[in-house]
Amino acid sequence: MTGVTDVLVVAPHPDDDVIGCGGSMAKHVREGARVTVVVVIGRERSALDDAVTEAEFAAETENAAKILGVHRCVRFDESSRDFAPSRRIHLDLVRVLREVRPQVVYLPHDNDDDVEHRMVHRLTTEALWMAQSEFFQEAGECPMPAPRLVLGYEVWSPMARYQYAEDIGEHIHTKVEAMRAYVSQLRHAAWDEGIRGLARYRGAVSAGSGDAEVFQVLSLRLPPASGPEGGRRD
Repeated sequence: MTGVTDVLVVAPHPDDDVIGCGGSMAKHVREGARVTVVVVIGRERSALDDAVTEAEFAAETENAAKILGVHRCVRFDESSRDFAPSRRIHLDLVRVLREVRPQVVYLPHDNDDDVEHRMVHRLTTEALWMAQSEFFQEAGECPMPAPRLVLGYEVWSPMARYQYAEDIGEHIHTKVEAMRAYVSQLRHAAWDEGIRGLARYRGAVSAGSGDAEVFQVLSLRLPPASGPEGGRRD
């Protein structure tokens, strides 16, 4: 396949993309791809965040995206806790899908313990179908072609089974740096240490050493006269 590869990452909340596939995103960028991130739900405040302004929250997301080399970040800022997918939200995501026309899509895996992660998984799989159909012209008249690869990533709940392991050894430091851009989140938990430890564990399990991210393969289209695109891309 020639030309620039377009990658779309759908994140339920700010920082979920970094935790789930930040190393793979940095690797895509290094390989010349354009990476677009859609953050569906806005930040939930806690007592630890009283002194943080909305502008500072937004700056964290922007800084993390810049560190990873993200081409474009789209924020829907839907309300947390009472979030419910609607036709409007579906069409908003369909519109982005038809604009980007990604060859690779990342979304939360389908068995995450966080209910909003599962809701965004379903939202994205439905929007993918809608974006490829001849209907829903209010979200763009030209249907998108099917992505060649759709992958589910882990955030709150590590996957019991996965089908794809990505070596991120050269990008683990970039992933951790992007996580550290979320200063407010690190007040709640040492996510930078957590993602480093998970990457090391996944590297040991999948390859014996190193750092890795693992994924659920949700859809795979093989190019003509070519071998499978699943497995390791290192």
